[in-house]
Amino acid sequence: MNVKDTFLSFGSFKVKDGTHTRFWVDTWLGNQALKDKFPGLFNIVRRKQDYVAKVLSSIPLNISFRRNLVGRNLRDWHRIVASLHDVSLQEGRDVFVWSLQSLGIFSVKSMYDALINNGARVSQEIWQIKIPTRIFFLWYLKKRFDFN
Repeated sequence: MNVKDTFLSFGSFKVKDGTHTRFWVDTWLGNQALKDKFPGLFNIVRRKQDYVAKVLSSIPLNISFRRNLVGRNLRDWHRIVASLHDVSLQEGRDVFVWSLQSLGIFSVKSMYDALINNGARVSQEIWQIKIPTRIFFLWYLKKRFDFN
């Protein structure tokens, strides 16, 4: 679980029914998570882990803040609401699209290459072990790097 955020940073969600995509934390509306694009709003929202389906379940949107929205926060909130105008939930499960592959499907090699290109050091001996590569690779990342 320690590498989850790193894994998710290499892709985005295509929202269908909105039940598996977190409104603030996951990347789904544009190329950046809303928490990173609008940190002021994220700091004062009451439920940071709500899913898109829950937020969009009512009008006005099912979001509450710990303070009244004024100034920049109010402008940012209006920007978010305006960008949701074209979003409509539909049948089907949300899909995670891996941005490091043209087909959008995860591969250990693409993640490995991205990490190596970002300065991670990995001994070549680890690939000789006879266990599933994905399991070992994720274990090694957890052991070797602190992604928090």
